[in-house]
Amino acid sequence: MVFRLVFVWLCFSFSHSADAAPITEADLRGHIEILASDEFEGRKPGTEGENKAVNYIATQWREAGVVPAGENGSWYTPVQLVDRTPVKHDISLVHYDGQRSKKLRIDSKEVILRGAMQSASMSDAQMIFAGYGTGNAAALRQAVSGKLAIMLLEAPGEREDFPDYRKRKANLIAAGALGVLTVIDDKTRWRRSARRYLTASATLAGEGEHASIEGIISTKQFAKLMRKSGLNADGLVAMARLDDFEPQPLPVHADIDVETRIHDYVSHNVIGKIPGKHPESGAVLFLGHWDHFGECRAEGEADRICNGAVDNASGISLLIEVAKRLARIPHDRDIYILATTAEETGLLGARAFAEHPAVSLDKLVAVFNADTVALAPDGKLIAVVGRGKTELDEEIENIAKTEGREIDKTDKANAFLKRQDGFVFLERGIPTFMITSAFSDQQRLDAYLAGRYHDVSDEADGELLLGGAADDANFHVALGRYFASTATYSKKATSDKQAN
Repeated sequence: MVFRLVFVWLCFSFSHSADAAPITEADLRGHIEILASDEFEGRKPGTEGENKAVNYIATQWREAGVVPAGENGSWYTPVQLVDRTPVKHDISLVHYDGQRSKKLRIDSKEVILRGAMQSASMSDAQMIFAGYGTGNAAALRQAVSGKLAIMLLEAPGEREDFPDYRKRKANLIAAGALGVLTVIDDKTRWRRSARRYLTASATLAGEGEHASIEGIISTKQFAKLMRKSGLNADGLVAMARLDDFEPQPLPVHADIDVETRIHDYVSHNVIGKIPGKHPESGAVLFLGHWDHFGECRAEGEADRICNGAVDNASGISLLIEVAKRLARIPHDRDIYILATTAEETGLLGARAFAEHPAVSLDKLVAVFNADTVALAPDGKLIAVVGRGKTELDEEIENIAKTEGREIDKTDKANAFLKRQDGFVFLERGIPTFMITSAFSDQQRLDAYLAGRYHDVSDEADGELLLGGAADDANFHVALGRYFASTATYSKKATSDKQAN
């Protein structure tokens, strides 16, 4: 092990001496100020803001010496999306105990519904509490088929192996649920979720993961509805946490009519490549999402644009500067650089890339996602989202030691494992990480998530902390050197392992 570390250190030291100057805060800030400016309109997919963003990224990569790797030799790969925007809904609920019935009032401000199609309705549909939407497929089908399922958004406790929300909702739809109503748990999350749900929400076209009617309901309203039905919401949630939980039929029937605005359009991933001398030895992928929410506030408000400076103009700025450095260094493996669309609405660009990749996924030896990197004053301590999930932990730790960085061993950052583009690759068995100092200080991260995150205040202003982002960017250059070289990382890609 000592020899290995010395060898790696020598390789890296030689590379450092031959390269251009390290990435600085000023390098990153310049890109962030452009990408997060009002001129880019919040970088919402399908808008003029997208056109400006993807053109800026492609131009920067071309000037860096990266070559296009998109469709038909271009920088871009189209991603077919569908936006669904709630227009109006009518909902009538009746409590029925088998003998008598009574109407139940529901606060329309704390329930938001939209349909898979322009017009959708259901009549006398029984509600069923489906917990987290997990369970045996056959049993679930028997329980929820033809019903309006209520499910919980948040996974129980700290269970990293728990299916993500998207899969759990799809599970209920596949089981035949007519509709899915998701309980959003706290006040801050409800306000943000409601604001986003009322605006256009993108999904992949033809995805087949939408019930006829879907919606969200606040915890407060769910508890009130259960109380009026003679049930206890906290008790139901506690039951859902049990391993032997079974969906619970509710004495509530619903009549619902929904109108939804449907908009089909094309967005784009941006894909570039830095060719290696021996592409047969595999490839390395760096990615980050370019999209944000566009105009996310109502007309008349002073500031309507969610600029997304930290999330994720900062990650794209890192990819631009890392590409500039890596394009100047001879290496063995191809290095792909990917800027994805529609991450904010379900990792959609990454999923589209994984379904139709520019490079065979089994050729990837390592994947690194850059997201929300501008939160720390320095990068001495780094969090590794994906630590403990693959066989590359030791390699990452060796590189960190060589670069004078310390890895946060608490693994708290893995709470975000399924909320970032890297998860799309990790769930396919590809070693994938999101390595950032921004997630190493829980208090600072929590403050961002409770404040500027997904808000109009996430701007390129004096509150940006770019010391850690610059350190992280230089660390990603080191990652690129290491994994793109067969001298420092000789292990074969998945396809080569299988061939042997």
